[in-house]
Amino acid sequence: MGTETTLNEPVLRKPRIARWFAARPRILDALVILACVVPTVLALVLVPPDHAWLGYLCAAGVAAAFWWRRSHPLPVLLIAVGFAALNPISWASTSVATFESFFGVYALAAGTKLRTAILGYLISEAVIFAVSGVALLLEFRGEFPAVFLQPGALIALAIGVAVRANRSRGAALEDVVAMREERAAAAERARITAEMHDVLAHSVTVIIALAGGAHAGWEKHPERARNALEQLGTVGAQTLEEVQRILRVLREGDGTLDAELERSGYNLPSLQELVDVFRAAGLPVTSNWSEAAIPTEPTLRTTVYRIVQESLTNALRYAKGATYVEVSVQQRDDDITVTVTDNGNPAPSPPVGAGVGLRAMRERAAAFHGSLTAGALPTSDGAPGSGWRICATLPVERGGCR
Repeated sequence: MGTETTLNEPVLRKPRIARWFAARPRILDALVILACVVPTVLALVLVPPDHAWLGYLCAAGVAAAFWWRRSHPLPVLLIAVGFAALNPISWASTSVATFESFFGVYALAAGTKLRTAILGYLISEAVIFAVSGVALLLEFRGEFPAVFLQPGALIALAIGVAVRANRSRGAALEDVVAMREERAAAAERARITAEMHDVLAHSVTVIIALAGGAHAGWEKHPERARNALEQLGTVGAQTLEEVQRILRVLREGDGTLDAELERSGYNLPSLQELVDVFRAAGLPVTSNWSEAAIPTEPTLRTTVYRIVQESLTNALRYAKGATYVEVSVQQRDDDITVTVTDNGNPAPSPPVGAGVGLRAMRERAAAFHGSLTAGALPTSDGAPGSGWRICATLPVERGGCR
């Protein structure tokens, strides 16, 4: 895309002295004032003309005007060239306001639109013409200056326009980078939300089931209750570790933690361990897959794991009276199909929070250009019956998120 090409272009760093002056603009303003005033003052001292006092007064006016050249470039340009044309030093010169026009036009072109800069340049030439004409009528000078459209001012106009264009391009690039950072932050928040939902929904559901099983079997089956409590502690510790790992990304400016999160983001247990946890919680889970069917690409493997985890969590919460839950992971051609089927009776009305997990699973599948369907199993006559099936199809050749 065009924006990406622009962002990938090499950015030339300013020379060190340019960065130094950019950080100290008033020093540069003082140097500009000296460049305009010192030659005039030296000429007044070495070759004092008639009305020398007026020359010193005009030089002071130019110096004062240029102090505001950044904030009011157009008035400063007109005032400076007016004082320069009125200065007695210019009455015997063939060119008027050479330095004043150069620095004034540059400041105007660098800080305003091109149309304003050109108009200001032309008005400044008109001011020089008008002030020179008044001086000629008052017999302060013998003739008009030979040069009005000064090449130096035209060069300053071109340089100022180029500088302003470069600044605009830099500002545009900064806006694009900021927009991309905002989008990346929004995507990261969405990822954290999805991860947090999967972790908490799964873990809390399993913890509640384990606690209920331990309470129910405490007297008749103490060994089962003891195993459930042990599994309860393990699940709680794993939940705490995963929550801490996910929330580390919210800490800004810690590259070490960010790198650790990136490395540990796919450090998940195996699918078999996941199935064993739900089986210990009382869900009659059976598995149907081979190791070759489990994807090796980290992000795809994580997506498969989260889809199975969320599906089993839903079965544990909502599949009432289920006698079997089957998890199947099959790879055919270039697709991986993840299917979780149960024969439980769906709840008559959707519980609070229903749909969030399904939406998250669909988004995970869509990130791999895949699809996910979920619904009640049909009966022989085609009507919805008992049981629920979630089926996700993930293309393997994509291998990564969009």
